[in-house]
Amino acid sequence: MMEVIKTRHIGFCFGVNRAVSRVLKEAENRKEKIYTLGPLLHNPQTVEMLREKGIEPIDDVARLERGVVAFRSHGIMKEEEEYIRAKGLTAIDTTCPFVKRVRMAALYLRKNGYKVVIAGDERHPEVKSVLSYLGNDGIVLHGSFSIAAKKIGVVSQTTLDRETFWEVVRSLVDSTKELRIYNTICESTNVRRDEATELAGQVEAMLIVGGRNSSNTSKLHTLVKRIQPRTYHIEAEDEIRPEWFIDAQRVGIAGGASTPEVIIDRVERRVKNL
Repeated sequence: MMEVIKTRHIGFCFGVNRAVSRVLKEAENRKEKIYTLGPLLHNPQTVEMLREKGIEPIDDVARLERGVVAFRSHGIMKEEEEYIRAKGLTAIDTTCPFVKRVRMAALYLRKNGYKVVIAGDERHPEVKSVLSYLGNDGIVLHGSFSIAAKKIGVVSQTTLDRETFWEVVRSLVDSTKELRIYNTICESTNVRRDEATELAGQVEAMLIVGGRNSSNTSKLHTLVKRIQPRTYHIEAEDEIRPEWFIDAQRVGIAGGASTPEVIIDRVERRVKNL
């Protein structure tokens, strides 16, 4: 039997666990359906489980004239929150506190005259949310770029890798007289990546478990694959292929911040039963 080794920090991160627990509790106490603006988290299996319990994602809040709306863990757009308040919809704010910290830092910087730079992926819902609260008065960078401004303030998408964050920061040093930096990368993201990369050097194959729409899971897969070429990104146990583990004595498992432990456990059992 192959030895299966999991990283120490695995399963939902604090922010995702908080959001899922909150909406499940609300669903137990309410008869009406609860809507989330976009998926509550980036894990299709969990989103489907929530849907079965009456928690349904929608893309456009303007479809609702009444009801209960949960903010997803990545945060929502400012105009969406304003619509919810104006319509008097019941709001459940499950935005991750660490995402709110990014928003607060960005607003503080803009208020104090800094040109705000968000280091991150402009397509990510967290970045879109923070940018909307700035009135779209900010610049999103995912690599080196020079900006001519007297005062520049930098915040980071919580799931950004450290290398990209510091690449953005270094590229701005020479183009401004004052540079203020808020390292808002979530510590859980750093810990999970450090554990996964360390484990990758000790095993013959690695599985990274999480939604393919999850930014932190995809980045974790890319990072680990550099160390262990036999690294595979899967969403669930039925994707596992026996040929991945030929001659492997030890297999490592790591998961994204929005991957529940129940899926990790199923993956572990499947590998052990090969």
